Amino acid sequence: MRIERLIPCARRDLWRALIQDAELADGGPVLRLALPGGVSANAGKITLYKSERVLECAWGIDVLRWELQARGNETLLVFTHAENAAPWLACLDNLVEGLR
Repeated sequence: MRIERLIPCARRDLWRALIQDAELADGGPVLRLALPGGVSANAGKITLYKSERVLECAWGIDVLRWELQARGNETLLVFTHAENAAPWLACLDNLVEGLR
């Protein structure tokens, strides 16, 4: 599934919000997501990292991909994943809400 959203903030700010809970673990870099109830207990293994442009994680059997494209003072966020949109939409909403 592919979700596109135009976010009213600079790409740099959205990128910082997205990776704020990334960390280096024994198996390599991982990402924990900021969810409505707090930061996720589980982490996805970061498989692709292109600063301020692309972040990809293996999350269980899913592959999550965030692409950020500058659009003037806004950012086009393209989020791609494999299954069940509801929790990921909540995560995106929470991420955007944190920027306000």
